[in-house]
Amino acid sequence: MAELPEGTERTEGTEPTELTELEAAIERIVTVFVTFAAKEGRKGTLSTGEFKELVRLQLPNMMKDVPSLEEKMSELDVNNDEELRFGEFWRLVGELAKAVRRDKAAKK
Repeated sequence: MAELPEGTERTEGTEPTELTELEAAIERIVTVFVTFAAKEGRKGTLSTGEFKELVRLQLPNMMKDVPSLEEKMSELDVNNDEELRFGEFWRLVGELAKAVRRDKAAKK
């Protein structure tokens, strides 16, 4: 089967379709997590260093007012293993999305 261009999906028995804007955004979030999680330590989880690097490079504006990334990571790390699984990281994405929504609502 031929490789599909990035951003397209093939459903059984159909032609490739382009991802919607929301689907592409979700796929991008997962890709960023997986990329950073693969850099050191256990693959599939973010170490403290990987989390700090991800925030520094990918969330510099939305996380600029967080006083301590160590404390934020600890808050997200529900099983206290000093790593963030995707579900734990997703809590941060949800918090940031809620903040964006509140900002947009306040500007109306």
